[in-house]
Amino acid sequence: SRRVLEALDSLCYCSTSISTNIEILNLLYILQGYTERYSTIDAIDINRSSMIGNIFKLGASNTYIFHDDSSYTKIENSSLPLGIEEEVTHIEIKLKDQDLILFSSDGIFENLVEEEKLINLIKSIKNEIPQKIAYAILEYTLSSKTKVKDDMSIIVLKIEEIK
Repeated sequence: SRRVLEALDSLCYCSTSISTNIEILNLLYILQGYTERYSTIDAIDINRSSMIGNIFKLGASNTYIFHDDSSYTKIENSSLPLGIEEEVTHIEIKLKDQDLILFSSDGIFENLVEEEKLINLIKSIKNEIPQKIAYAILEYTLSSKTKVKDDMSIIVLKIEEIK
């Protein structure tokens, strides 16, 4: 995972789009031919002027976007990990001010026995700062009944419209 992040970070210094950078990285892994371990990618490119987000998912866990009106969007992964398929697909979404985007490892949402309780918790705290939300989600998951022991990581982004 560290090598994938370092390579993607290096590619981002080029004057190419995030979409092109992920395609290049994916192609490099395909050309490698054999990997002992698979890496997943969960990335978003946000244009804050247009409020358009492009989400790239390669074998990653589901992404959740919680909206200000208490609804949420669940973006399910439909692709294999990095370097297995040639085509890199992405989802374009229209974001709104105060949307809350959650990227996590599968140890968070997909491992819980009662996922809906976590969804309700997030809805109740979505106006907090992202760091506090992340800690609350981790604390909830660690204290809840899970399917298996698994690693847990989470990234919480709060969208602010440029005014």
